[in-house]
Amino acid sequence: MSASKQPKWNSIRQIVADAVLAIAGIACLANGVLSLWVGNLPSSAVGLTAGLVLLLAASVERFEVLKGLGVEARTRKLDEAITQANATVEQLRELAEMSGAALISLNSKAGRWSAAPSIQESYATARRVRKHLESLGSSSATLSEALAPWVKITTIDLVRQLLKHVQRPLLLAQENLNQRIQSYPTPIAGGDPAYQALLDERNKYGAFTGAVIGEVNNWPQGTHAERLRSIVRTVPLLDEGDRLRLQELVSPWLKRVDHLARNYDLLDEDQWFSILQREDDLLG
Repeated sequence: MSASKQPKWNSIRQIVADAVLAIAGIACLANGVLSLWVGNLPSSAVGLTAGLVLLLAASVERFEVLKGLGVEARTRKLDEAITQANATVEQLRELAEMSGAALISLNSKAGRWSAAPSIQESYATARRVRKHLESLGSSSATLSEALAPWVKITTIDLVRQLLKHVQRPLLLAQENLNQRIQSYPTPIAGGDPAYQALLDERNKYGAFTGAVIGEVNNWPQGTHAERLRSIVRTVPLLDEGDRLRLQELVSPWLKRVDHLARNYDLLDEDQWFSILQREDDLLG
């Protein structure tokens, strides 16, 4: 028998078998009903049971088909539900990323001219946002983008605190320089080299404060540690004793600032809390 005719033959054979079983089942049921009518309960029970079994056997294929269709339908619905759930999780992740970034930005920038959040509060907020975004599977780039405002503001606050220690000896040196200029013997000859040297020193101070201290907010992220190191080396008007003390104060913070820029987290957090608790905190 050819392969093309095999399915048709199987179908015919199944129909004949189902018909035989159905006829036998009906006959058994009829016999059971008749026995019940005449009061022969044992024969009635056997006939009815046999009839039901035979009819069930005749229709078992249809039950399997219906069962299969039901399982397939439920599986299809389950797949659709899983797909929808995955889409919802993805939307929640994106929403959390946007909300986290906005929360960090607002929390970092709030109160710049009044009562800013404390370093402890802003750090706790940053850590919570980071934890939630990581649990949702956000990428490293998304985490960095969300935490960038907090990193920037925290770094700027620290650098301004450190630069107070640069400005303090500079102000004293500038006052001394101004006094020397004001008390310079008169009349002053044109092109007097000593007087011109004093003026040049004062100009160096003005150029330094404008180009360095005044541009802290515009320093590119990740350059703060190297810029602080350069300031300590090149700041004008300092004697070697003041420069050495300044270096000792700034040096421990170079690694901490670099760690924050690279890892978006605080190294030695207690030291950060100590220096940034208030805007007028000083390194002790």
